[in-house]
Amino acid sequence: MRHQPDVWKAAYERDGYLVVEDCLDDKTLATLREAIDRITDDPDGLPPHLRSHVQLERDYARDGGDRPDAERVGKAVRLIMELPLFDPVFARLIRYEPLLDVLETLFESREFHFHNYKCINKEPQASSAFVWHRDLPYLYHSTANLLTAMLCLDDMTEENGATVVLPGSHLLVDENVSVGDQDIDEADLPAGMERRTVTCPAGSAVLFHVNILHGGGANRSTTPRRNVIGIWAGPDTYPIGSSRYAYQDLYPRSEDPARQRQLRMTYDALG
Repeated sequence: MRHQPDVWKAAYERDGYLVVEDCLDDKTLATLREAIDRITDDPDGLPPHLRSHVQLERDYARDGGDRPDAERVGKAVRLIMELPLFDPVFARLIRYEPLLDVLETLFESREFHFHNYKCINKEPQASSAFVWHRDLPYLYHSTANLLTAMLCLDDMTEENGATVVLPGSHLLVDENVSVGDQDIDEADLPAGMERRTVTCPAGSAVLFHVNILHGGGANRSTTPRRNVIGIWAGPDTYPIGSSRYAYQDLYPRSEDPARQRQLRMTYDALG
């Protein structure tokens, strides 16, 4: 990965998103793919405490929408929440240094912290419909200084449902972002804004401001498209909801002695 902090910061502030190619080295990429495969190969065979965090395409329906044909989608996995509970590799990913370099640049601080890791899995010919949305409405934090870091385990192409963004739409005033922005009708999008399809090779990191308008289409290819997605919060940005996630509020680069001790104890326990 090329270290380009000035380029990263300028692109992120201008467009509301950033693509960093080769963020994942080959060994890390292979390890993450194998770990996801172990979950998706037989989701119904998982222990109940893990199976509850896996959503299948056949069980998913938008409000008022029709469920997909169960025979066609089979056991296709749509979403895996709480990845660090499935395999320690995902807990260790919280300390992955190349990604932390980018996060420190974008937050302009070492006092950023982890929220959660999940996997969006788009199986070929089975994935769900495109939905325009912002990430902020369901994050419930004291400020909007958060970002979504998407680690691409496969190439992201137009054919396999690459994310589409409206560059610059992250500049909307936070107070004007509503709960309804989790599912935005085409007719309600801001007029005259460019639509840009974000394509990139496997191993890339794509980072989004939580206010940017975006969505992803169905996978029309013959192979899965898998993204490990992390939410990260900047300094002085704290959760206000009742939910807590595995390893939430670890500060992997904090200079605070108490936070450093928390990190050491957490990873000592992991072994």
